[in-house]
Amino acid sequence: MNRNPDSPGVGQVLGEGWSLFISRFTTVFPWILAAELTALLPFANPPGGIFSMDLDLLGDSGFWIRALLSGTVQAFLYGVAVQRLAAQTGAAGAARATAAVLVGYICYEAMVFFGLLLTFTMFILGMFIAGWLFGLVLCVLPLAPTAAASTAMALFIFPAVLEKKGPFASLNESARLTKISRFTWAKVSLVISVPAIALLAAAVVGDIPGIRHAVTLALDLRRRALEGGLSADQLLPVLQGLQPPTAPSRYEPWAVAGVLMGALAWWYTLAVCYAQYRDLKAGDRD
Repeated sequence: MNRNPDSPGVGQVLGEGWSLFISRFTTVFPWILAAELTALLPFANPPGGIFSMDLDLLGDSGFWIRALLSGTVQAFLYGVAVQRLAAQTGAAGAARATAAVLVGYICYEAMVFFGLLLTFTMFILGMFIAGWLFGLVLCVLPLAPTAAASTAMALFIFPAVLEKKGPFASLNESARLTKISRFTWAKVSLVISVPAIALLAAAVVGDIPGIRHAVTLALDLRRRALEGGLSADQLLPVLQGLQPPTAPSRYEPWAVAGVLMGALAWWYTLAVCYAQYRDLKAGDRD
């Protein structure tokens, strides 16, 4: 097994990912675009990011059924995309891997969601205890392990599709590859942070009204806190006001732009992560 820290560096892996992004655009991107466009279908769940989602939907069983159906379709389409990226053909392999991709993605998203929720909670507590700077320091406590786990699980889709592993075996294989040597985890973390910026930009575009509303509310919260007019027992009603008064429309220009940008960002992410996965597997075999 190769433990050599002189394996391809961050720049080389990113370069390989960019080459894949360009050279296989026509064969892979249409599948990712189709997966992301499912969010615009009339029977899909309403759009909404962290600041604009209707939280009442979480108690609706129809919401979860639609999410499961659309997630299954997306898992299949992403499976086909991974096969095309690896120069494999045929949809049978992607169909067999659909359940593994879907379950693995749900586990990954749940981990990230609860980690970010705990991070936000720690920031709010720290801000009210000793100010916003202390809140930023305090939120590092849950954010650091969340980032570490996110890096370890980021490559799971490739073992699921290309190695025909189950969801938990795929997650374990991803974690194993990122810990081949003491240098590997840091390198993988730096590599995936680049497409993460692209994904963040797409998410911002797709949730502009919600972010604008949240910024306005945050500025009002800060003003009231500085004036001494906001106590801890008043915080919950303020946080409940994060949800905009009007539900977002799936066909608003910002929503469509967010989906299109998200498709490009996810294609770039898949290409970079595959380049990283391929290099780690090559080193693992040596």
